[in-house]
Amino acid sequence: MAPLMFLLFKPSFQVPSSPYSVSLLLNSSAFQIFIFVLLSMASSSKSRSRSNGKPHVLCFHQDLAPLRTVKVQGPTRGKSFYGCSHWPNSYGFFKWADEEDRVQELQFLLFERDTRVVELEILIEELENEVKNLKETIWKLEDDVAEMAIENTEQLAIISSAAADKKLYNLLVASWVLFAIVLLLLGRGG
Repeated sequence: MAPLMFLLFKPSFQVPSSPYSVSLLLNSSAFQIFIFVLLSMASSSKSRSRSNGKPHVLCFHQDLAPLRTVKVQGPTRGKSFYGCSHWPNSYGFFKWADEEDRVQELQFLLFERDTRVVELEILIEELENEVKNLKETIWKLEDDVAEMAIENTEQLAIISSAAADKKLYNLLVASWVLFAIVLLLLGRGG
């Protein structure tokens, strides 16, 4: 299901083929951000129809962040903001109500960046495997070439030995012929 969702939002995304790649994808921060953005978008689109155009904001706990008003003295007194739904036990989420809503846009850009990182990590893994396979092929070819060189050297030695044996044989025949001629000449002269 997760790779299918990636295909919907990132047409250039390649579905990972190895279990390691799928695990890397599912455990990535990009995937988690993707889910967060989907939930935020779904929550915002649903809530806009129910709240007359005012979007609901999710805090880091994925709960609706209540709209609050600053009550302390200062320049922001009376200004509305969204805070963590678990306040005062949990802090960290804060967003002014009149602030331009670029959070989802930035989250999506972050998601795209992290998705690209995952794609590149998968590509790196595939290229490393290809390099490993090519190195193994090179080693095998080098072994084959070495074996062929040994075989060629042995065959050259055999051919050289055969050529030397043939020369010796020819020399022996020539010496016997010469010996026969000498005997014939001695036999006629004597």
